[in-house]
Amino acid sequence: MANDNQTQESFDYRPTVFLPKTDFPMRGNLPQNEPKRLAYWEAEDIYAKLRETRKDSPKFYLHDGPPYANGSIHIGHALNKVLKDIVVRSRTMMGFDAPYVPGWDCHGLPIELKVEEKFKKKKRKKEDITDSEFRAECREYAKGQIDIQREEFKRLGVIGDWENPYITMDYNFEANTVREIGRFLSNGGLYKGAKPVHWCVSCATALAEAEVEYEDHTSHSIYVKFPAMDDLTDIAPELTGDVSIVIWTTTPWTIPANLAVSVGPSIEYSAVRITDCGKNSNLKVGEILILAEDLREGVMQQIGAAGESITRFNGESLDKRKFSHPYLEQEAPILVGDHVTLEAGTGSVHTAPGHGQEDYEIGLKYGLKPFNPVGDTGIFDEATPVVAGRHVYQANSIVIEHLLACGALLETSEVRHSYPHCWRCHKPLIFRATPQWFISMDANDLRNKALKEISKTKWMPDWGENRIRAMVEQRPDWCVSRQRNWGVPITAIRCSGCESHKVTTADVLEGIALQVEQSGADVWFAKDVSAFLPEAASCPDCGGTEFEKEVDILDVWFDSGSTHACVLEQRDELESPADLYLEGSDQHRGWFQSSLLESVGTRGVAPFKGVLTHGFVVDKNGNKMSKSKGNVVAPQKIIQQMGADILRMWIASSDYSADIRISDEILKQLAESYRRIRNTVRFLLGNIDGFDPATDSVPVNERLPLDQWASHRLSVLSRTVDDAYENYQFHRIHQEIHNFCSVDLGGFYLDVIKDRLYCDDVGSARRASARATLYDLADTLIRLIAPILPFTAEETWEFLPGSASDSIHMHRFHPVADIKIDEAAWDTFFAIREQLNSALDLAKKDKVVGSSIAATVTVPNLDHSFAESIGETYEQLFIVAKVEDGQNLSVRAAEGVKCPRCWNFGEPAEPEHETHSELCPRCFEAVV
Repeated sequence: MANDNQTQESFDYRPTVFLPKTDFPMRGNLPQNEPKRLAYWEAEDIYAKLRETRKDSPKFYLHDGPPYANGSIHIGHALNKVLKDIVVRSRTMMGFDAPYVPGWDCHGLPIELKVEEKFKKKKRKKEDITDSEFRAECREYAKGQIDIQREEFKRLGVIGDWENPYITMDYNFEANTVREIGRFLSNGGLYKGAKPVHWCVSCATALAEAEVEYEDHTSHSIYVKFPAMDDLTDIAPELTGDVSIVIWTTTPWTIPANLAVSVGPSIEYSAVRITDCGKNSNLKVGEILILAEDLREGVMQQIGAAGESITRFNGESLDKRKFSHPYLEQEAPILVGDHVTLEAGTGSVHTAPGHGQEDYEIGLKYGLKPFNPVGDTGIFDEATPVVAGRHVYQANSIVIEHLLACGALLETSEVRHSYPHCWRCHKPLIFRATPQWFISMDANDLRNKALKEISKTKWMPDWGENRIRAMVEQRPDWCVSRQRNWGVPITAIRCSGCESHKVTTADVLEGIALQVEQSGADVWFAKDVSAFLPEAASCPDCGGTEFEKEVDILDVWFDSGSTHACVLEQRDELESPADLYLEGSDQHRGWFQSSLLESVGTRGVAPFKGVLTHGFVVDKNGNKMSKSKGNVVAPQKIIQQMGADILRMWIASSDYSADIRISDEILKQLAESYRRIRNTVRFLLGNIDGFDPATDSVPVNERLPLDQWASHRLSVLSRTVDDAYENYQFHRIHQEIHNFCSVDLGGFYLDVIKDRLYCDDVGSARRASARATLYDLADTLIRLIAPILPFTAEETWEFLPGSASDSIHMHRFHPVADIKIDEAAWDTFFAIREQLNSALDLAKKDKVVGSSIAATVTVPNLDHSFAESIGETYEQLFIVAKVEDGQNLSVRAAEGVKCPRCWNFGEPAEPEHETHSELCPRCFEAVV
């Protein structure tokens, strides 16, 4: 290599140094490059190849909860789908056959409303549109939304069978849904009854528990007198004269439907004789009010009056005593129930069985039929006194005014409280008794069976078990009917004469399902009832021959709750129960619960072995995202600006068991973390240029001890990451890999070995040992990051020497050979190194030295046998010019000559050499 025409001052040593060399770019340029990887995966049909490669492997089934096919995906969708993708990819790289079949929920009100808007723009009224035409438009709209969302999910890097997803409006799916509701009808679990349910007067339909959201709402609060009709002196002789029981309610509009007053059996009630009416015009001195003793003082203060308690008695003694409605000429008997509490009010509850679940239940106990004078759109029947033809939203003030005029109102004010709202239109709901279809929680012991299955399931986080258990323990019967058009019909046929549904036999249901398979659920609305019955069909109960179809559709939660039957059991590559369901924590009351109840109710077992939940995405201040607040972060914008891998890294780095914060600052920090990992891998690739793993590898036990230390650290990382993937703790993976790149590699190992990589002779055993280790590091790191950063891993894989020509995602994680090291000795070394680095930083700041390599350091208590045992010098390990023993830690400028090739300070090999007089012995041998 010597050039006799050059002097020491002019000789260029750069060509003699083995600097990193790679075409792997420093910048990811992800927004532009990721689509190329997507095109490659699609062209190579990687998903199909994976299925073929893993066909004989152990199975792992993650079942996709279907997102609703309406609108572009939001950040919550991205969180959910990426988490699922990380699970599927990691399980695949663990060696499992982990198919992923995405799905969509297509029926329901949001799509129906969109289609209604479309017809309105064309000046067409819904009543002038046939069911078939309307449903066809809904189907077409949903299809377009699926196409939009499919491309957006794929852009996230989510791998799956995108060409063959499951779709709840597919004919086969609809047919199997018909079969599933038919199972409940056949086993007695499905019944039709008139009981109060959450009702949205805006959407004009019943809602299930999972469709109810609780928001703050201002209601009218009223205290109302119900006068006694019975003689009460047998309870207490003081109860003579004008006696009234006082109720408190925040729903004045339900007073027209009042049928009774409920009291608590063991609550102590006071008879309070009014001594001072204050300014209350509806009170008179001497009249008696019955109030719960514990609430008496507060109520009297609220109504602005004074009185004395003249006697006390428990609620049980009032059982079935007759009081009267405050303005209607009808009785309001006293009902005794444990649902009455002392949390608020008067201890006496206005009871309208047609407008409340507890009211309905206590009314049922006493033989009261639920009375509901309110129509589907919230309008009172014309026969309803005082509020005839008025909307429930208007009725509050009308009822209050009338109660005041007739002398029954004692006080009115406003109260702010949590109140049920519709999850779609976000308007307040009412409770309304209407004929609905219900799945009984107690028929066939469904509730207890479901609770047992909950105990058998692995819930992650474990608090999920208690949450869903409490919900199932307390939930009422499942209202599965909806009064809308776009959905799977409840395919029950009833006798026109006696209302019996017994003609809907298992054979009839299967015949209906077969027709749905051929023509879709639209067939139910298009054909006459006779098309679904055998000839000469008659009612088993009354012998009638006239029949009618039910017109209600199924709750969409029943659709999605049936996916275990309609998807997992129907597709050859899937199986039920699934290993994992993974959704947001709100699905304890939604999909997890509907799936559980549907499967247990028809098969006796849960459809899942494990359930994993994640929190919601919030802004940097922990606030829920909303367009009105202007804090919505769109995944499309992040991908466009930074790339999907940055979005995926944010998701993987977050502890998703709680709500997850996102902001520009957080994403920028993640982008820096991404660059650290990318540049670490780039350094590894640059230093194994030309490396052939088939011929150049060095067994771990034959490598230098420092390289063995790096291999040991890699094996620890690999085991930790494997465990984190196994237990879905993805944020640990990001932490571990980032720390490994920053601390173990960038902060120590790579710094130390640069000298031998760059400056040792090309055939040096030391250099070969390091390069073999770097290859292992690169190969392993690329695999470990692949489930989280699939685009970057794919790109990196292409530059790894000796890598296969196929996709990284076709490969598996592989165990890293571990080798024992003296961890205690290494810990001692790193403790000394940390102290020395602090001293070196201070010396650089004070300009004692320009760099550590130009420093001579004195270090007390050095164990020289440690350096000898690992075949390195302390100068190499500390990256300094010279290390001396001494009493105190100190740093000074090094003496000697700086080698122009490796920049180490020391004595030149040949000081008198004409050209290379300043080269150190190692560099002199490599160059001359």
